[in-house]
Amino acid sequence: QFFSRGPNVLHQDSSAPQAAFFSPLQKVMLPPNTFQGKVAFITGGGTGLGKGMTTALSNLGAKCVIASRKLDVLKGTADEISSKTGNKIHAIQCDVRDPVSVKNAVAETIQVAGHPDVVINNAAGNFISPSERLSANAWKTITDIVLNGTAFVTLEIGKELIKVQKGILSIVTYY
Repeated sequence: QFFSRGPNVLHQDSSAPQAAFFSPLQKVMLPPNTFQGKVAFITGGGTGLGKGMTTALSNLGAKCVIASRKLDVLKGTADEISSKTGNKIHAIQCDVRDPVSVKNAVAETIQVAGHPDVVINNAAGNFISPSERLSANAWKTITDIVLNGTAFVTLEIGKELIKVQKGILSIVTYY
């Protein structure tokens, strides 16, 4: 019964009691220029959390590359963040489910921004659906993006960083 009432059960508005107890932080806790001279590669960087993390990293001085399937969305986000932070944001089309697309995106990233210091595997495929109604195709899409996409991006960037003997900060969501 709980899961079959629709997406509103999963949504929690900000007036909930715990929101007052754990109020959201409205500013970045790191000092200015923390990421100056660093390159950040963010998948799913055109919207939502990816857009927020890109904005924060750019504000902290990072050279950011955002990647996703929708280049028009990426370009709009890149322009918006650049106008706020004064730093150029590079938009690169990439389908993380496709290793060739990932390889090309990583090569372009290195060419336009340099080797990444920070990798944020933020691309996601989410469906608000009770598990009993989740189709096999929906499950495959989610795992192709979140699991395989994360592996393809991390492995491809890792191979390039090994060549230049460089390490990274890698942030991954998990299911």
